[in-house]
Amino acid sequence: MSMNALTVVDVVHTPDGSTVTVALDGLERSIPLGGLGPLVVERAVDALSAALEAGASLDEAALDLPLLDVPGRTQRLTGIDGALLLDDTHAASPEEVRGSLRVLADLGRSGLRTVAVIGPLQVAEHDRLDEHDALGRIVVRLDIAQLVVIGAGARHLYMAASLEGSWDGESVLFDDAASAYDFVRATTGPNTVILVSGGTLRAELAELVARLREVGS
Repeated sequence: MSMNALTVVDVVHTPDGSTVTVALDGLERSIPLGGLGPLVVERAVDALSAALEAGASLDEAALDLPLLDVPGRTQRLTGIDGALLLDDTHAASPEEVRGSLRVLADLGRSGLRTVAVIGPLQVAEHDRLDEHDALGRIVVRLDIAQLVVIGAGARHLYMAASLEGSWDGESVLFDDAASAYDFVRATTGPNTVILVSGGTLRAELAELVARLREVGS
């Protein structure tokens, strides 16, 4: 990925936020960001590029990036029992949900148990089977510990993950988010990170996020 002469070399996501490593004219800088997720990184790169075009050096441009979590896009919240809860209910397309799953996988590498709660993707009907199938395989490849699929429209996501014999994780399917609450609630804990990603059920999943939040967070 590149914008003007600025090139993104690497991106790492941790519970403390995202870090983007960029290169310009042979110089590399790793820049910790205040927020978490692909959209935060994208906005940071845009801001860096604008500052460079205005005449700032890379170091100068990197000094002023007060980027916070984007509401509804891997937004960090405190969940019940101290779980890390990621509100990703504004994500809907396959590309957006894939990016969010990669954030979840990175957080898993920090020692947290990873749980993905995903509704149907926003795709054309003729692409529905293939896109959900592909996302299920991505969940397996990223070694997400628990997949919770919401809605009949995402059934192929559940099936694709379940059929991968090499996966150590588990996949379950619920008719709606309300039905999934007790199961998801049972996964919470201080060593858990739960991603709730929107698809076409934004309102339902937003309600689930509200129920999973620690009171007062």
